[in-house]
Amino acid sequence: MESRIEVSWTCRPCEVAGQDAEVDAGDGPTCWNCGGPVVVTARPTVRTGSGPDTR
Repeated sequence: MESRIEVSWTCRPCEVAGQDAEVDAGDGPTCWNCGGPVVVTARPTVRTGSGPDTR
C-alpha cells in the first residue's frame, strides 16, 4: 500500500487553515496567506494507491 503524509495546520494571525503534503520534515509548512509560521494540528497518513486489502 502506498501512502503519503499530509500536514494540517492553522495560522492564528490570519485565522486560516491549510493542508499540504509533507515534503521534508526539516522544512515546516508556511501560511499560504502571509507566508509566516503555522501551528501543525495533525499529520494524517493518506493512501495513494491500492493494496491487496482494498477493492
